[in-house]
Amino acid sequence: MNQCPLCGKEDFTVIYKQPDQYPDADIVRCNQCGHRYSVLRKEVNTNALYADEIYKVVENRDSVFDRIIEKEYTQVIRQLSIFKPAKGNLLDFGCGKGKFGSLAKEKGWQVKCVETSPERAEYAAKVYGLDVSTEFYSGGSIFDISFDVLTLFHVLEHLPHPKTLLAGLIKDNLKADGLLIIEVPNIKSWQSGIAGGNWIHLDVPRHIHHFTPERLEQFAREIGFKPVKKTFFSFHLGVLGMVDSLLKLSGYKKNIIYELKNKKSKTLILKIALVFPVAWLMEHLACAMGKGGVIRLYLGRK
Repeated sequence: MNQCPLCGKEDFTVIYKQPDQYPDADIVRCNQCGHRYSVLRKEVNTNALYADEIYKVVENRDSVFDRIIEKEYTQVIRQLSIFKPAKGNLLDFGCGKGKFGSLAKEKGWQVKCVETSPERAEYAAKVYGLDVSTEFYSGGSIFDISFDVLTLFHVLEHLPHPKTLLAGLIKDNLKADGLLIIEVPNIKSWQSGIAGGNWIHLDVPRHIHHFTPERLEQFAREIGFKPVKKTFFSFHLGVLGMVDSLLKLSGYKKNIIYELKNKKSKTLILKIALVFPVAWLMEHLACAMGKGGVIRLYLGRK
């Protein structure tokens, strides 16, 4: 993909050439609309993209990592109750293992999910009892109902044609006064600047898009939405992302989130303990300045 996936122009400047994560790609900035995206120099086996160890389903309920995610999602649901106190129907598009959907369901939302990974969809259905569609979305109403809230947590960066997909998804599934929530990594974050081409959330070739807050808001306006709230803090992706970026300064080459979930070692825990206080402080300061590791937009129609 040489053309910008948002504006369609083929006029770009290379930001990171052949990042270590995937040397058959460049990260570029569109000279027309400012969007950052991945240009792949080699054909990718899309069926194998999410079949590696990083994306495999791991049973980690009641772990520290799971409790952190639960706390974070609970805050999102609390915010939802402010915007939509009556609650109602919620569609979690790209639900993963279903953690967010399960918590929303516990709080009284009528939850439906979409997840195209069979293993993750099966986990969400069996463990959390969620109603999950595994079909790739190609248009129309998914569950023959209209939703009060549509959430996409770390989905947009994976979509080849996000504007087309979202336009149909919103038109046929979200109520006129519905709330749209989008969360993606922030390539303008401090942690991204520290790690450069080794930033954990570049995740090439799985991540096609690398959004800045400005370009994400512009994208939202292009599909007819405006922000009603914007936040930048995430513990499991923000603070740990900052820890990872600081460790990268000393030559760390692995994926810290994967290692914590699958291959914890005393050496890794010690390294994390040493940099964690600095990472915690830096990420909070970064968020205060709009430079946190993620961008979360709560959006309503213009």
